[in-house]
Amino acid sequence: MAQHKIHVAVLDADIPCLSVYKARGLYSSQFRVLLQAAAQRLNEGPESLQNGPLAVYVTAFDVVGGSLPPLETLRTKPQAPAEPHAGGPLSPIDAILITGSASSAYEDQPWIHALQSYIQTVHTHYPHIKLFGSCFGHQVIAQALLSTNATPSKAPTSTFHVAQSPAGFEMGIQHITLQPSFTARFPPLARVTAQKPFRIQLIHSDAVVPTPEAEAAADQAGVSLPAPWSSIGSSAQCSIQGLYNPGRVLTYQGHFEFDTFANGELAQEFGRRGGWSVAVVDEYLEQIYRSRVPGLEDDDDAKAAAEAVLLFFAGEDGDLMGCSGSGMITPPLG
Repeated sequence: MAQHKIHVAVLDADIPCLSVYKARGLYSSQFRVLLQAAAQRLNEGPESLQNGPLAVYVTAFDVVGGSLPPLETLRTKPQAPAEPHAGGPLSPIDAILITGSASSAYEDQPWIHALQSYIQTVHTHYPHIKLFGSCFGHQVIAQALLSTNATPSKAPTSTFHVAQSPAGFEMGIQHITLQPSFTARFPPLARVTAQKPFRIQLIHSDAVVPTPEAEAAADQAGVSLPAPWSSIGSSAQCSIQGLYNPGRVLTYQGHFEFDTFANGELAQEFGRRGGWSVAVVDEYLEQIYRSRVPGLEDDDDAKAAAEAVLLFFAGEDGDLMGCSGSGMITPPLG
């Protein structure tokens, strides 16, 4: 069977701290390595792929510097099985991945406004393009597609935005419970259950939350996302650990692209910038290093998370359990 070639535009929304950059390069480079490795694992795995073995090509864009994928390079029709020049820079872009950033989605920055407008345009006019966001990418997608300004026709109870978390930073490996209706679509996430939580690195102090108007208008059932959106899961500190709109949008609040080295270096850099005490930095590092296994790879779900993203890009996320339902978040957000 012919390869299913996926062209991913990775939008660099920040530059890694110097120690991580020296070791691994830009975030776009890191995502390329991880997605290509995920493709190899999936191709060699026991699960059959509907459209053939996967091959991943990445083109990087400096979104902070004003570089966005030209609209004429985006896919406008389904990929044919033997599409000419499929894959690489000559092929249409199939998916857009937005990286993490030290910036906040609500900052009054020209590049953030331009990015939000671009997300809205792509989501509205290019239905064959898949959108994925990591941390800041997750938040800016929510800000673009679920906020009052972005969708003024939506009822207040389906309005979300990005705000600082009153609990401060959520850091390292935390107990993340994924929705079974979400994990059922992605075989790599089958091991994640209520008893075996999702484990990927976290480092954020902003979160996607209902607007005050939405909370005021909500009943005892809580605040719901507009169908067909749903929350992929939650932690004790963050009720929306990612968003899912089947076939269109997937986001993670966490970072499958971070391991203990990368997240530990970034936490220490944040500490230097923010003037954190040694005790605070040490506490955060303890949370980050929970998945560290000396001499071996980290004990986390980063590989499975990467494989789920790639299956999403490939259109292999079938509607197995009606995940496109009401989008109700449980428990209610308060």
